[in-house]
Amino acid sequence: MQPNSPPIFEFLLFDGFSNMVLASAMEPLRDVRMNSGQEVAGWRVSTLDGAPVTSSSGLQITPDGAFSEDQGNRTLVLVAGYHVREQVTPALLTRLRSAVRRAERVLALDTAAWLLAAAGVLDGHTATIHWQELEAFTETFPKVEVSTARFVRSGPFLTCGGASTALDMMLSLIQDLYGSAAAFGASTMFVYDPSRQSGLNRGAARLEQKGSPKVLKAANLMAETIETPLSTAALAKRVSLSERTLARAFQRELGMTPGKYYKMLRLQHARYLSEETHLSLEQIALRCGFSSASSLGRSYSGQFGRTLREARGQERPWMKKSNG
Repeated sequence: MQPNSPPIFEFLLFDGFSNMVLASAMEPLRDVRMNSGQEVAGWRVSTLDGAPVTSSSGLQITPDGAFSEDQGNRTLVLVAGYHVREQVTPALLTRLRSAVRRAERVLALDTAAWLLAAAGVLDGHTATIHWQELEAFTETFPKVEVSTARFVRSGPFLTCGGASTALDMMLSLIQDLYGSAAAFGASTMFVYDPSRQSGLNRGAARLEQKGSPKVLKAANLMAETIETPLSTAALAKRVSLSERTLARAFQRELGMTPGKYYKMLRLQHARYLSEETHLSLEQIALRCGFSSASSLGRSYSGQFGRTLREARGQERPWMKKSNG
């Protein structure tokens, strides 16, 4: 990899993988790259021999190429699903050990932790796996400290279970690598639509899976009042908390103040409207609680490092493919 090249995520797929698990890990990266204005994350899809692989639902994926265990400076993402025991061979385990030594970090999704444990690289580490395999995983690999957490970090390894846990894990990694704004944008893109899901108890709940009722109620109130934002004092009063208590709750559960969460929610909606509608920037500003297009523009560029006009005019990856 060249010194200024973006980090590479290599998704190594095994027959029987889940489409939902793969999408939950890959799509947040797409959102980060799409909205960063630069190439901050690259990825490729590989299989052990470069041949197509079939998902658990019968969807056949043609990879970008064959997996090489000799490549370094990458985040290796193993995606396995059904019949993982049948895929354990001496040759595979040798290749995995070599690849792990060279990788910057290794993510094991769904049942892929079984492959790493069989290779012996998880000995002494804490890990988790799809809940249906937890008992067998614990019995088979006594040198691995098995956890029931949604996802687990241990040294260079990140392990998780199914699709929703893969999303949680990837959002956490995105926050570490690219910051809270990128993680927030990716999370709201896939789990929160402010225009039609404010009453479904989503948003804050999906960011941490442990949101208190007061924080969830406040987050939903924010989503319902994007066009006419409430003050923090008014929000606190509506959820029967003091401003100080509400601020502490948001900081504890979401890692940011109520004001920052509110602003990011409004900016996220502004981005959505700029990309999906033909509204003028002035109209978008008013729909997102800003006094003018210039006020919205300053907030947006300050948060994301580029203008809404640039976001609106950006060519999407699938557009490039269709024109190629």
